[in-house]
Amino acid sequence: MSTHVTRRGFLWGLGGAAGILAAPTLVSGAATPFKLEVNKIDVYGTRDPQLMAMPSLAEVSGYFKDEGLTVERHFVASAGELPNMLASGNISIGCGGVTTLLILGGQGIPVYGVLQQADISGTQALVLGRKLANITDPKALNGVKVGQTQGNSPIEVWTGLATELGVDKSSVKIFNLKPPELVVALDKGDIDAMASFQPYIYQATQAGAKLIATGNRSYWPGREGPRNWVRSNSMVIVTKAMLDKNPNALAAYARAVTRAVADANADTAKAAQKLAPELKIEPEVLLPLMKFNAYSTAFDETVDASFKFTNAWLVREGRIPKPVPAKDVLTTSIVEKVDPALVKWRPA
Repeated sequence: MSTHVTRRGFLWGLGGAAGILAAPTLVSGAATPFKLEVNKIDVYGTRDPQLMAMPSLAEVSGYFKDEGLTVERHFVASAGELPNMLASGNISIGCGGVTTLLILGGQGIPVYGVLQQADISGTQALVLGRKLANITDPKALNGVKVGQTQGNSPIEVWTGLATELGVDKSSVKIFNLKPPELVVALDKGDIDAMASFQPYIYQATQAGAKLIATGNRSYWPGREGPRNWVRSNSMVIVTKAMLDKNPNALAAYARAVTRAVADANADTAKAAQKLAPELKIEPEVLLPLMKFNAYSTAFDETVDASFKFTNAWLVREGRIPKPVPAKDVLTTSIVEKVDPALVKWRPA
């Protein structure tokens, strides 16, 4: 039996939060040779286009091997597993969202984001069920039933859109369901709208739902355009011990992933073909999912925006007592070893 996921029926165990930006092209020979402290590292994350796509592309492209590095990828069921795994010291490197990094930082756990992988704001989204797919009058949203997964930020896409349109939010009922359950409930008409993340958004649209807004864009008729309802980035998160002991190995890892990012941005369709067996998603399904991610390994304004949004959201949710300064949980030291031009913004 094929392990690939079909266009209509793909669901797998993801959790957490889950346009293309060009990454700087590395100049051949620009990197100064250095000795790796270790030649094998283990990295953990979910099997999806947001978190583990770029290390997987680096692996199948032979870029880790070029660096003299063996990278063992471990796929976990949910990104929600990463905070405990990193906090306990059971793992040293995880691919997770800014939410993971700030929750750990808010608890005083010594971890650092050393590399951006993608701006994933576009993967956080709101879809309307078939009954509402063609509405243009905001009043039609009064009294609707909105499904979300508790503890995840896509509900802020709904909040932003509803506020802008003047929806009577007191008339709206919010239901908490797991991502696969949301898709089923929307298809059955048990809920009218779904705030979730990819790939569940894509699956819902394939079943007839309409994408109406993402974390960074509105598609509401007459109000289309960029927004800042949810800002989120995928990061490589490492323990302080890993950072202190193995900076050269981490730089080798970052250099390989940066090459993979350049490939993904130059020819996304080709990258999707190479990644499909690794992520167990058919290429024609994977390609549109990848296009909702803006792949980059730079420290740039998207990371700044993500930290500001996520800090404020986590404080409102009571999940951290106060905002965590970016400088306490981010370091540019690794990407500077790869290419100083990747540092377009510095944490403060």
